[in-house]
Amino acid sequence: MSRAETKNELLDAAKTFFAASFDGIVKLNPDDDAALWVNGFKSPPEISYTAPEKSEPDCVWHGASETLQQALFSVRSFESAYISGRVTVSGDMSVLARIANTEEN
Repeated sequence: MSRAETKNELLDAAKTFFAASFDGIVKLNPDDDAALWVNGFKSPPEISYTAPEKSEPDCVWHGASETLQQALFSVRSFESAYISGRVTVSGDMSVLARIANTEEN
């Protein structure tokens, strides 16, 4: 898979995963590509390659692009990737709980 395809698939996965607002800013920081910013204060969340006005993320998720893409399949997939160490998280972990609550509704 080319780098451009992986980048587009990560963007598509993020649009699906972050479908509802969650009152936070997440920075997806792939090891091998440009970061994606998710502004969960907007409804629907705004996803872009540039930082929102509040440029400090509440939470940063690190991993390979393909790993992050797979982790964004569902909250359970993300938790599995995190527990196995394929994705690391820095910052406010409660952001994931707020995202999980929106996924259940």
